[in-house]
Amino acid sequence: MDIETIRNIDLIDYKTLVFLYLIIFSIILLRYVVFSYSYYYLFHVVLKKKYADRVLLTKLPSSNQIKRELWLSLYSTFIFGLIGVGLFALWQNGYTMIYTNLSDFPLWYFPVSIVLFMVLHDTYYYWMHKWMHDFKWLRRFHLVHHKSIDTTVLTSFAFHPVESFLQAIILPILFMLIPMHFISILIILLLMTISAIINHAGVEIYPRSSHFNGFRKYVIGATHHDVHHRHAKNNFGLYFTFWDRFMKTEF
Repeated sequence: MDIETIRNIDLIDYKTLVFLYLIIFSIILLRYVVFSYSYYYLFHVVLKKKYADRVLLTKLPSSNQIKRELWLSLYSTFIFGLIGVGLFALWQNGYTMIYTNLSDFPLWYFPVSIVLFMVLHDTYYYWMHKWMHDFKWLRRFHLVHHKSIDTTVLTSFAFHPVESFLQAIILPILFMLIPMHFISILIILLLMTISAIINHAGVEIYPRSSHFNGFRKYVIGATHHDVHHRHAKNNFGLYFTFWDRFMKTEF
């Protein structure tokens, strides 16, 4: 199936619309399950001894926490699927800046678009996240996520549906503003998933070597986000620490 065939999918037909939603929902869920399980198995089973002194958990998560995170993750996937269908409709009708031909922009722009997207996404997330702590009417939704103090790979998707919507709604907006190739979008989605799992998995994997000091200083990892879940007053960033540093909210 080529791009034009996909672009001409009839979303007015409810059966086609439901089928498209189920495909997007399944892709998101499969990506989440595969990466979460693989990450857990790698660092908590295969490399357990090697990373034993880098585990951040103070206690093992209860069965109730795991069940809660699984259900919340399904709710999040449901919301993300809806946003995905909305993004598809926007692209189909020419409202996004998504392009399919690499020659439409210089090759140097390809990595630049990814960095630009992540910086803008991080900016939105920082302020949304901070406001969800500062304002009572938003905090009640975010507290659902904060029930997990000792976080797991499953915590990365465990949000109240309202928060899931607020997190996801920025994506189609950014794709309407930033020219992005389909492959760069896939890379972005991959980085988003990996980043969320790294930050919540309860084990610090970033190298301790002094050569990585700069990386650890500016890129958020498990330790940085673990502090946020334990104290809920600092460290609001998503990918990078620059907003926390600028706003003096880093611990």
